Amino acid sequence: MESKRKKSLRKGYTTGACAAAAAKAAAIAFFTKIKVRDVEISLPVGKKVILSIYRCEIKKDRAIASVIKDAGDDPDATNGAEIMAEVFTSAISNFKFQIANFTKAFQFVVHSSQFTVFGGKGIGIVTKPGLAIPVGEPAINPVPRKMIEEAIREAMQDSRCKMQDLSIKTSALSLMLSVPDGEEIAKKTMNARLGIIGGISILGTTGIVEPLSLSAYRHSITCAIDVAIASKCKEIIFSTGRSSEKVAEKELKLPEEAFILVGDHMGFALKEARCKIQDTSLPLQAVSRGCRKITIVGQFGKFSKLAAGHFETHCSDSSVELEFLASFAKDAGAKRDVIESIRNANTARQVFFILKEENLESVFRMVCESVRDNARKMVDSTVKIACILVGYNEEVVVRL
Repeated sequence: MESKRKKSLRKGYTTGACAAAAAKAAAIAFFTKIKVRDVEISLPVGKKVILSIYRCEIKKDRAIASVIKDAGDDPDATNGAEIMAEVFTSAISNFKFQIANFTKAFQFVVHSSQFTVFGGKGIGIVTKPGLAIPVGEPAINPVPRKMIEEAIREAMQDSRCKMQDLSIKTSALSLMLSVPDGEEIAKKTMNARLGIIGGISILGTTGIVEPLSLSAYRHSITCAIDVAIASKCKEIIFSTGRSSEKVAEKELKLPEEAFILVGDHMGFALKEARCKIQDTSLPLQAVSRGCRKITIVGQFGKFSKLAAGHFETHCSDSSVELEFLASFAKDAGAKRDVIESIRNANTARQVFFILKEENLESVFRMVCESVRDNARKMVDSTVKIACILVGYNEEVVVRL
């Protein structure tokens, strides 16, 4: 039943696809003075889709169109966001005022018309190096930029536009992208941690949101590692949960870009870090200035799985290794009845408190040592691995 349920989950569209559709609709409305109800756009995966237009307004010298993002069955923070596009010319009276308040993203030419794309209200600005977009530009990623340009090209080829005399139109046009509630929505994302300030990002490499997929979360981990390395962090903190990360922030006093919430994907994060850190083309003195330490932070449940070698720790991927913990307790001198109670425990949390009650705290250190040794096999040998085991009252139990 579970597999059938997952197969029936509905896919959605990325903010990049929505921005492209809004841009195409705004361009058609601008050139033809005809309100648009829906548009067909081309996705990077090679298919065409039709998206509904939520708003379409036509003024004398500009046109506005918007799309409501539908993320399907994916629990996406941007689901329901209104992605707006406005096409206008420098002839409008408040042109200079508008441009002064927003940031240029990119330009392209379609036929004889040059389009300058700006990031408006609710689109974040990149403030830290290491991302796909340079510092200072609106957070409109490379693939969505191509999608938007292609959408405008398609708009100029639209049959409704072909019926118009486009030669009379200005050769200099502006395209403003905005998300009215973008700044508020961004508070529910990792944008601030990545150095994207003031709004959401326009994202998507395929144009399609895969419901409940791992790809989006893993992409955010990759981006966070890129930012940490570009920010010259000598130590990176991989946390399995937010409560553990808060403890690490208090303990370590490092820049915020050093802290990366990897959740259940510690193995993926460590392998990504190895690829990013390891670069034999750099001289030794340059390598020494990069990340030289990774600290793994988490509570006992996740650490038990990591200690047993299960680095993708979602409950559907690996079970709590009670037998593994029981063997550690035996090595620590636990009595037979205590070992049996560990074997028969319901959760790792229960084992944690059994160990504390029986004064078997040495097992906590054994678990941390195993986590460290397993992790060391997955990264560059010159990178030091450290561990912080956090208790269930947000206390530091072991710092190794």
